[in-house]
Amino acid sequence: MLNPNHKRVLSATFREVEDELRDLRRLLLRTEEERIFLHIVDDLTQEEKQVFNVKIGQMMDLIIRLKSLFELKPGQRVLRWIARATAVYLSVQLEQVMSDRLEGYGEVAPEDKETLDPKLNEMLSIFREVKSTV
Repeated sequence: MLNPNHKRVLSATFREVEDELRDLRRLLLRTEEERIFLHIVDDLTQEEKQVFNVKIGQMMDLIIRLKSLFELKPGQRVLRWIARATAVYLSVQLEQVMSDRLEGYGEVAPEDKETLDPKLNEMLSIFREVKSTV
């Protein structure tokens, strides 16, 4: 018999596996994806994509069976807290690239500081607004 802590850890792990599998399946349905700082190049053949899709389906089926077998309960996330936590997390990430922090990687030119820091502060202000809104 699994205790509640075992079940909590299993549920969290399976939730993460499910999220990653869903993301992979979404990528398999597209040919390429262009983001601002990432270009995902589709180098898979249709046959390889079909194999991956089948394997993803098998994994999802196993997760469903394990959820039932061990009576694992689905978690619940509240969108308000997801938005707030995301804003806090991304604010910390942005603070890590302020010019004074970048100095740890080498000197930052004054004109770069004058350009970078106000834009980062603007982004941080937007995240503060998000946090206060939700």
